[in-house]
Amino acid sequence: MQTNKFSLVADAVIDGQSFLARTMLHGDALGRIDSEKSESLSEDIAALAHKLITMKVADLSNESDLRAQIQNAFALTSLGLEYGSKGNLDKAVNVLLANPIVKFFQIGNTLTDKLLTKASHILEHAIIEPDESLSHLDIDSIRIYNHAEAKFLDALAAYNTTITTAQITIKNNHPPRTFTNLSDMEIVRQQLDYIEARCSYVQALPLEDIFTIDPPLSIAVDPIQTLTLSLMANLTVYFQPDLQLEADTLSDFRDIIYDESIGEIREAPRQRLLNWIENYLEQDNQPEDVKKYTVAYWDACLQEKVQPDSN
Repeated sequence: MQTNKFSLVADAVIDGQSFLARTMLHGDALGRIDSEKSESLSEDIAALAHKLITMKVADLSNESDLRAQIQNAFALTSLGLEYGSKGNLDKAVNVLLANPIVKFFQIGNTLTDKLLTKASHILEHAIIEPDESLSHLDIDSIRIYNHAEAKFLDALAAYNTTITTAQITIKNNHPPRTFTNLSDMEIVRQQLDYIEARCSYVQALPLEDIFTIDPPLSIAVDPIQTLTLSLMANLTVYFQPDLQLEADTLSDFRDIIYDESIGEIREAPRQRLLNWIENYLEQDNQPEDVKKYTVAYWDACLQEKVQPDSN
């Protein structure tokens, strides 16, 4: 795609796997989108990009910000086109030729706004705040998401994602990339649902003593994984859901749950833990999706943290 209207758009590198790019290629192969039509479509997207730049870029000399808004214009248009054509390339060519580009941009913008609003809410509210009675102390709040998830949530504000699949807990981030296909959006939606389910799980726990834990959970890379490990260890060793984890308790827990001879977690104590948290959430009237996610989350924490070489 080329346009002489806005040179940065002409030079933009667009993901060839995006639905918009694939539709253009398909239209060219069918002989329905020639170079003149391609130029016209590019100029329409350039106009959209110019509006985004005007609204969202304070420093017009910042070429990185300019290019980001250009990518967003292409991305939102691609998402709207895929949604409007239900992912069918033949239909996509038809609707692309029959409708103004701005229509697809608006559809894509509506789709992403819902997810971006949800991500912003999680970033701001998925935290455990100290009680007002502790306000005289210098105590930090505790995040319900880890560092990698914070990067994921931050990236969404710029229409970027750092994951390629939804994960029970995000462990490693990929370099941010613009999401331009509905499959990207579904992965983002699922990941946000997972983090929200974890929030519901944590908020259902007895957290009265959470700010007395030593060392503080607020300094942990993954506070909720540490909290969950504490619960599992104390439940297994002392049959009590204590939040404080002592070194000897962790050692005893590993001896009970991990079979060194075969290098595997013992099934009976594992299942007792998973049954405990499922029953706990059942009694708290948590919905099925929260119970299902939390059981998977406990199992993932268990598999990761009780190995002999885990930290």
